[in-house]
Amino acid sequence: MSAQKTVHIRPFAAADRGAWGEMWAAYLAFYETALPPGTTDDTWARFLRPAPGHIGLIAEGEGGPIGFAHALLHPGTWSPKPVCYLEDLFVREEARGLGAGRALIEALAAKGRAQGWLRLYWQTARSNNTAQHLYDKLAKRTDWLRYDLDL
Repeated sequence: MSAQKTVHIRPFAAADRGAWGEMWAAYLAFYETALPPGTTDDTWARFLRPAPGHIGLIAEGEGGPIGFAHALLHPGTWSPKPVCYLEDLFVREEARGLGAGRALIEALAAKGRAQGWLRLYWQTARSNNTAQHLYDKLAKRTDWLRYDLDL
């Protein structure tokens, strides 16, 4: 049996709050940022409800949650079909290489195919070579750059 077959993908459940919180903190630390506790609580609540367009997935290994994906489904202007932005993807360091990141992306893609989405898209830091190694196997890298105007 391959390692990837030991990874199970499912929607968030209330019991995941502790494990998700630990992984969320590690994800934020990786990107050298911090958020107020109220923002973290609100983020969790939106994915647990779920709020319209919010998709939260947990990757489970044999010992419990090992990763998560946060995605936002939204309308686009170039097609009547919705598009899905994979905003956050994280796998615990000790679980990397088991196929959890790939499984999370493939689960979102399967959901999108079944529901008729136009596209699943995401971005990462230019320096995140580990993630890019996986992403280059799954999707086409584009030439677009992202600009943020904080309001």
